[in-house]
Amino acid sequence: MKQIIIGESEQGQRLDRYLLKLLGRANRSTIYKLMRKNTFKVNGGKVAPEYFLQSGDQVNIYLSDETFDSLVTEIQQVSPEEVSLEIVYEDDEILIVNKPKGILTHPDKTEYKRTLSSKVQIYLSHLSTRTFKPAPVHRLDKNTSGLVLFAKTYDALKHYNALMRERKIAKFYLCVVEGIIGKPGEIKGYLIKDEERNKVRIVKRDSDETKFFHTLYKPLEIRGGFTILEVELVTGRSHQIRASLASIGHPIVGDLKYGARRRPDVENQLLHAYKLVVENRVFENHSQELDRFIAALPTANH
Repeated sequence: MKQIIIGESEQGQRLDRYLLKLLGRANRSTIYKLMRKNTFKVNGGKVAPEYFLQSGDQVNIYLSDETFDSLVTEIQQVSPEEVSLEIVYEDDEILIVNKPKGILTHPDKTEYKRTLSSKVQIYLSHLSTRTFKPAPVHRLDKNTSGLVLFAKTYDALKHYNALMRERKIAKFYLCVVEGIIGKPGEIKGYLIKDEERNKVRIVKRDSDETKFFHTLYKPLEIRGGFTILEVELVTGRSHQIRASLASIGHPIVGDLKYGARRRPDVENQLLHAYKLVVENRVFENHSQELDRFIAALPTANH
């Protein structure tokens, strides 16, 4: 007899469908035949095939070890390398990965398969159920690299989404902007999005079409007519940092969409989400591309 305790990642599935996945070498008719013979019990009793499993349920399977082993399907976990994931941190609740520029955080109408979420869900396929898949708590623009936090369980997703709504997860970025910024500052206003151009603009007044934004920035170093900034998002809006800095005359290097000069050595905006502060835990990861650009800048100010 085998005993299985249902965990959070397995709850919410119908018993028959769970058994079909667990005993993958048995066909549907065999599973139902075994159920009629009371081969499977939940919490000591017989339940219907359509019973939805709950976390903590005890499933007893009255098969010999030899029979069970002949029917069970082992879930093959893939390595992070197989799906090109750079993992910065992982525990039982969360996964933090470094998103490269050039891919979406999650699917949209233009791309469904080649996204960061798709890669994570393949890596964590053993945690997916009928009602839950590991999901990102926040997102980054396609051509912005950096840290993205994923929840691995339903309860973790609720918890970290609540922290994000309450602004208890701090998100910090590094970028290089054109021109010299000599002191810290903040930018507030309202963003309105042009869907056709995939671009936002800043307006002074609120309306049904706008979203409030709040951006903080702090210069870290000035080199050769450029400023290296640390930026903190108080709100998290699409293109918020890019539009904010362009609005004060300091577009991010490489961000042609928001007014930066074209440079032969930079293909996309030099913007990287390098730090997350989550419940007093600090997670950091720097961008090699941004670091290389900074290292090539002259140290003397001009």
